[in-house]
Amino acid sequence: MKRYAVIGASSGTGLVLVHQLAGEQNAVRAISRRPPDAGPLIEPFAADVTDAQSLAQALDGEFDAVFYTVDIHGLFKTREEIRAVMFEGCRNAIRAVAKNAVGPKFVLLSVIGAHRPSWMWWILNMSKPGMQRNILEREQVLKESGLSYIICRAPKLNDGPGGLVTVAATPAQHELDMKRGIPRADLARALILAAVRAPVNTIWDVFCDAAGPTPDWLQTA
Repeated sequence: MKRYAVIGASSGTGLVLVHQLAGEQNAVRAISRRPPDAGPLIEPFAADVTDAQSLAQALDGEFDAVFYTVDIHGLFKTREEIRAVMFEGCRNAIRAVAKNAVGPKFVLLSVIGAHRPSWMWWILNMSKPGMQRNILEREQVLKESGLSYIICRAPKLNDGPGGLVTVAATPAQHELDMKRGIPRADLARALILAAVRAPVNTIWDVFCDAAGPTPDWLQTA
């Protein structure tokens, strides 16, 4: 049985990921300020990513991979609040994992097109000051950490049933726009496959596209 940790497990993609992992008979430590209910394979653990000590306690132990899925919700957050969650929280997780004798893979859920300017990023940075900078800087911290990592950059998310359209992945290259999207269920599945099968130390754009392309690590047949 494999053992995973999901940071940001209370809602959204993180919660879907927890249930998919447990549904595939994996042990999951579900980490959040308000973690989900316990289950036969789900171990809730209350921790705040902005509190380095509590996060270090949450990540104590051996894991096959650690998923970081945290996002900051709501409008009119201050630049400092956004920085604390989106950058410093992720850095706290990376540092906690890096202390292990044998660090697990670190799978970071990121945002498509973070390295490219676009009108969508302009809007996001207006509503959430500094968001793009924080996204890029936390990716850089992960790349310099010495951990084996996979970064999956996602477009706009929805709560559709998933499994209806091919999930595609390419090396990071696309702009953030309103054209590409992905259901959280499909994204969670892609994150699991990335943890198990994707080449380490790679960055991918992950989205739904009937025509593909679908790299080997993402093919489930």
